[in-house]
This record gives sequence, C-alpha cells and structure tokens, in this order.
Amino acid sequence: MIVLIAVWFMFYLYIDCKVDYLNNFTYKSYRVSQEFTANIRNFQTFLLFGYKEKDFYLNHNQKDLKLYIDNLKNQRKEIDVIFKESKELNIGNNPSMTHLSKKIDNLYSVVNQFKKTALIRGFKDHGIEGEMRKKAHFLEKNSSLNKITLLQFRRHEKDYMLRSDDTSIQKFKDLYTSTLKDRNIDSATKQVLTDYKNNFDSLVKLSSKLGVAQNQGLYGKINKMNEAVENSFVQIIAHNKKRINELKETLFYSQLCQTLLMALIALLLCIYISKYFTKDIKLLSLDISNYIKSNFKEPICNLNHRSSIREVDFLLMSYGILKEKLSENIIFLEKKTEQANKTATFKTQFLANMSHEIRSPLNGVIGMLNMLKTSALNSEQTEYIEIAEHSADHLLGIVNMILDHSKMEAGKMKIEQYPIHLKKELTKLMRLFEYRINDENIKLHFIYDDGISNNILGDNLRLQQVLINLIDNAIKFTTHGDVKLEVNLLNRIDDLQYLNFKITDSGIGIDPDKTEQMLLAFEQADLTTTRKYGGTGLGLTISNQLVQLMGGTKLNIIALESGGSSFSFEIPFKINTKIIPVEDSSESQFNTIKDVIINKALIVEDNLINQKVLHKLLNKLNIPSDIAINGKEAVSLYNENDYDIIFMDLHMPEMDGFEATEKIHSSAKYQINAIPIIAVTASAFDEDKVKAISNGMDDFITKPVVLKNLEEIIAKQMQLQM
Repeated sequence: MIVLIAVWFMFYLYIDCKVDYLNNFTYKSYRVSQEFTANIRNFQTFLLFGYKEKDFYLNHNQKDLKLYIDNLKNQRKEIDVIFKESKELNIGNNPSMTHLSKKIDNLYSVVNQFKKTALIRGFKDHGIEGEMRKKAHFLEKNSSLNKITLLQFRRHEKDYMLRSDDTSIQKFKDLYTSTLKDRNIDSATKQVLTDYKNNFDSLVKLSSKLGVAQNQGLYGKINKMNEAVENSFVQIIAHNKKRINELKETLFYSQLCQTLLMALIALLLCIYISKYFTKDIKLLSLDISNYIKSNFKEPICNLNHRSSIREVDFLLMSYGILKEKLSENIIFLEKKTEQANKTATFKTQFLANMSHEIRSPLNGVIGMLNMLKTSALNSEQTEYIEIAEHSADHLLGIVNMILDHSKMEAGKMKIEQYPIHLKKELTKLMRLFEYRINDENIKLHFIYDDGISNNILGDNLRLQQVLINLIDNAIKFTTHGDVKLEVNLLNRIDDLQYLNFKITDSGIGIDPDKTEQMLLAFEQADLTTTRKYGGTGLGLTISNQLVQLMGGTKLNIIALESGGSSFSFEIPFKINTKIIPVEDSSESQFNTIKDVIINKALIVEDNLINQKVLHKLLNKLNIPSDIAINGKEAVSLYNENDYDIIFMDLHMPEMDGFEATEKIHSSAKYQINAIPIIAVTASAFDEDKVKAISNGMDDFITKPVVLKNLEEIIAKQMQLQM
C-alpha cells in the first residue's frame, strides 16, 4: 500500500512539474512575441530621429538601430530554443514555427541592406545628400550660375525631400536642361552643376529604394516582414495553446484515473481485510458511502481517531489525502465546465449583438435601395441597383445563417408543428428555383411519390430552409446537366409516415473522403471551392442539424461514380387527419394599404440613418410622419399630437421602447383611442419578439425594413383596428 501511494504521489509530482513546464513554455512563447512587437518601435524611432544623428554616419552606428538588430539576433536564438522545447514537450509539428527562423533571418538581412542604403544616401552633410549640399554651396559662392536659378534648384530639391513626388523630379530635370543651354554659364559651373544633378539622381534612386515616404521599397518590405513574423507568432501561440490545453487535459484525466484507481485499490484492500479490522473498516466504508452519496462534495474526512493497527491507521490517513486531492480535481473540472458554459453564453450574446450592429447599417442600405428601385431609372442604373440589392440580401442571409447556427448550438432552435400540404409547398419551391435559373444548360426535375399523404404536420419553414440550402448548392456547383429533387415514401406506421428526400446533381462532385468534414461548421470539401463559388461553410451544418431537430436522420452525402453528388435524409411526418383549408384570395386584405387612411405616423428611433430610411419608406406609402429620438420624446409627442400608428425601436438612450410603450398604454389618451405600436429592431432572436409582444406591442418588424413587409404590417394592423 505504501508503495502504491508513493507511486501515486510521484506521478502527481510529475504531472505538476509537467504542467508548470507547459505553462512556462506558453509564457516564453508569448514573451518572445511581445518582445518582437516592442522591438519594432526601435526601428520606427530610428526612422524618426536616429538617421539624423552624426554618429550613425561617422561610426556607422546608432543606438536604436543597433538595439533593434541585437534584439533580432536574440529573438532568433530564443525561437530556436522554443522550437527545441516544443519537440521535447511533444507539442507537435508547427509549419509556422519551422519558417519563423528563416523569416527573421531574411528580416535581419533586409534591415542591414536598409542600413547600408541609408548610409549611402546620407543626411545633411553626410552621404549623397551631403555631397549635394557641398555642390550647392560651391555654386552659390564660386560659380557664374544665377542666384535665382540656384534657389530654384534648391527649392525643387527640398520639395522632393518633403513630398517624394515625380513633379519635383521633373521640374528639377527641366530646370537643369534649360540651365545648361545658358551661354553665360562657364564650363566649370556646368561641370559642378552636372555633378549636382547626378547626385540628385542618386538621391532619388536611393530614396526610392528605401521607400520610407511611400511605405514601399526596403521600408515597405521590412514592414511586411515584421507583419508576417507577428502573424507567425500569433499562429504559433494559437497552435501551442491548443496543443498545451490538450496535453493538460490528458494529464488531468491521467491524474484523475490514477486517483480513482487508487481509491478502488484501497476499497478492495478494505474488503479483503474487513474480517480482521471490522470496526475501523466499517467506519471507513460508511465514510466512503457518505462521500459518494454527497456526489464527492464532502472533502473532509470524518475518521479522526487513530487505529491501533499501523496499517489501518496509515490507510485512514491516506484516504483523507485521497479525498482532498479528488475533491480538488472535481472542483477544477467543474470550474472548467462552468467556464465552457459561460463561453458558449458569451458567444451567443456576441452573435446577437453583432447581428444588431450589422442589421442596423443594412437597414440603411436595403431601405435606400428599395427607394432607388421605385424611382425613375435607366436600364444600366436598374442593373446596378439589383446587383447591390442582391449583395445586401446575400449578406443578410449570411447573418441569418450564423444566427441559426448559434441558436442550435445554444439549444434555442424550436421546431413548430402545423398543418401543411407537402406536395403544394414543394411544387412552389421548385417553381421558385425555375424562375431563378437563367442558365439553359441546367434542368430541374421534381419526382414525387404518389403514395405520400400530402396533409401532414410539420415545420414547413425549416423543411424548406433545408431543401433551399441543398438545391441551391446543387445548382451552384452544376454548370450543365440536371438537378433533381426526389421525395419517396419509405414506410407508414399508423399515422406516421417516413419520407426520404434526395437531391442529386451532375456538378463538380465531391471527394468521398471529405463527406464527414463537410458537415462541420465553417468547413468545405476544398478551400478552392470557397474562392470560386463563395459560401460560409455553414449551409450543410445547419441543414444537418435542422433535419435531426425534426426527428430525421443524419444527412447522407454520396459522391456519384458518374459525376456529381447526392444528398439525402429521412424525416418522419405525422399525417394530419384534419383537412387543410384552401386559401381564399379575399382574405388578402392585409397585403395592401390602398383602402386604409393614415393621417400621421410616429417614428421612435435613435439612429439617424434608420430614421431617414423609415421616414422615406413611409413617404413612399403617402404616410406623413414625425420622428422622436428616444422613448421620452416619443411619449411627449404622443401626448401633444394625434397619430394613427407608432413604430417603436426597442433599445434607445434615456428611455427604451419597452418603457415608452408602457407609459403610452397607461395614458388616458390611449385608453380612449388605442393605436397599434409596431416594434422595429435589429434584434433577430425569437426571445426579442416574444418580449416585445408581451410588453404590449402589437407587432414586430426586423431590420432591415423592406417596403413590401412594411406595407403588409401596416395594412394588417390598421385592418385589425377597424
């Protein structure tokens, strides 16, 4: 038993040392990265001040540049040490680390080249610039050159040094050419002037090579290399962090297994010797039982007495230590679990906030595009508007797709069950794609099993979302050939029928080894696919998750031997025994506002762009409107004026939309004549809609606001008020 405890303790010390070594390695990688970033400031300081110092040109040395180069050498050595330690720690091969040393060597070489070039170029009395100054002084004192002409040369020279523009160079050359033609200038002056011009050309060439003014040349190259090294550090740290966390997790579970194994051995030994030490062993057994019943939440050992038998006494002590260590590990694991849950919650909230921030400017873009689309445009302008509108809708679709993925990860995606006529809905869906396809080389086919009962209960919105994703992918990756949707009845048990949906295409096909990878979030079978065809890599992930939420099977992806691919899934649908009523065209009174009279509307919005968008859209519908920038101002305007409808933003300074709605509802004016209050927000989660309705708002419209949707909601609410 003593040997086992010693082995366990040695293993514990080994793991503890290993974890400390991994933590030190992480800190060292991060420190070298930060030192490299900080070292860049030394080079920038040299560019600002150091190159002007005499010591740089006399002794070829400057403190900031020297410090920068020395630090590069030291960081190069430390990277080699880190690379060696990563192999010892079994962190794994990292291509970025392999190339980092070469990048720093190249950077060191370019910096030395920059230094040599800067020394040749010089400053004031040194280098080429110094030579130019000497020639200029000679021409000023000892030449027949006109002083005004010399001043013009110096002015063009200074203009170039300040702006590094081609105009100054050309003016200098033109002045030089015209001056040489002057017969009043002697040959000695012309020779000095020629030398002066040659020095200026050299100065231009060297300045261009250095490229400090335009962030080009050697300076631009150094900046790019610095950035590349910093990016490599980021990749290395991310790789190391991930690998170190994996190693720590492995060590933790090894330690936990070791601890649990020790507990099991201790228990077996207690059972084995129980007939000799019944009293102490029974107490120990009872304590273990209580510890387990407390779900390992009671770390304190209740066996405080000393046994007369040395081995039992040691066992009791070891058991107490074991409980403490086990409890520490469990607490550590619980903290990690809680941290993971907080991270998931934070990500969901982050995506909600990002959706709000993206939808707000999108509201301005799409709203203004809708306004432009209804104005008088020529064919070229109409085409531009349609392209911009399509791009904005595509961006909105990506935002919605990411939100759907977030909802499913957070377990907030809900599947509805309502009556639908399956064949009719699928037929309308296929017609939609027929309208969208302009390529005559692609043909759509729809095959529907006549044995299927069309009246079913399900979530038509989510089913169509899955099919639209799959059919859209099939069309996108097919340049010519066929895209086919097949729906077949697999089995029927009582009022439940199992249907198979299959989408096949004759497109570019997929790699059979990468079908599982395609179901992961933000993954595609080939990175060149993203560059050529676009996409976020979320469509198949969301489709697969939606199918499983509807009680279906995992999305089955098959690479066809004849070319193309096949995507299929199965979903059970409950047969609806009630007859689905046929839609009556006379019920479409909510789709127009021609017969509705609205004297004035109130817009409550703190964002200036969103104010203008909604105001312009209402003007298009011949509805005058007032604007309030917050809930407090909205309540004041409502009390002073008569409005037929209010559009209320939810989140505003001073007073938000919920409080403003409550105050309006509680007013005597509203009690006499209630008017609809429409929530207008960039929030996209269902909880926001439920909260808005539960707080007394009559309807909900999500930004970006589209003219058609706005018109339908206004018509619907005004009809309900009649």
